Amino acid sequence: MTTSVSIIIVNYNTRELLRNCLASIRSNLTTDYETIVVDNASTDNSMALCEDFRQDRRFIFIRNEENLGFAKANNIGAAAASGRILHFLNPDTEIPAGMAADYAEAAASPDAVYVNTLVNRDGSIENDRMPVPSFRNLLLWDLHSPKAEYWYRGASVIISAENFRKIGGWCEDYFLYAEDLDLFVQCRKHSLAIKSLPSTIFHLGGGSSRNRWDDLGREIMVQKSTRIFFKRNFPGGYFPSQLYRLLHILFKHPSRTGTFLKAWRQSR
Repeated sequence: MTTSVSIIIVNYNTRELLRNCLASIRSNLTTDYETIVVDNASTDNSMALCEDFRQDRRFIFIRNEENLGFAKANNIGAAAASGRILHFLNPDTEIPAGMAADYAEAAASPDAVYVNTLVNRDGSIENDRMPVPSFRNLLLWDLHSPKAEYWYRGASVIISAENFRKIGGWCEDYFLYAEDLDLFVQCRKHSLAIKSLPSTIFHLGGGSSRNRWDDLGREIMVQKSTRIFFKRNFPGGYFPSQLYRLLHILFKHPSRTGTFLKAWRQSR
């Protein structure tokens, strides 16, 4: 049976964050929906903490025997989904009342990929536009050119099931990081506009990557994923873009320079 919206959540050791996310869906969503939680072999009893949601047919739980990464787990959730609209949502978020209207807008104009504003605990915005990191595009971005291409973090992405299949889903070459960047690049290649929806989603933070890596480990994974991204999308563009990023860190965040260089060496 087809539903209006399938909300797909990949979980890895997020415990109360996941439960809060599911509670916000059940409390605030009035449209026809299903929520598919794909658990990447959590060891923190996340699933037990959400046991009462299993009694609600709108909540489906899939447990992987190992941590398959964000992209592959999302694809597993999408394969099990029946919704015409897919909403990929991080477990460290809470949706507000009014999301039904956002889903209706996405369904009425399906030839786009949609994002919501994410607001952190301190009121700051989590998902501002970011430039696609090809060297040419970074220069256009710095010149404030309207031709500069951008993307958003994948904490909340809404797309029609049909277009999700057209773009090939989430690229499983990535374990974590850059898969959301790649997804938006594929959307642009398929002429899908990027549009913002009016509802604000609350981002509580403290999700999966914080439970797995320290700063150096996280940067090494970012570097590995960045290499995959350029190999897939901009062959030959990796080193110019990383030089650009190094200069940016030197001027904007000099304390992170050592971590960046160490991760760059270890990720090769």
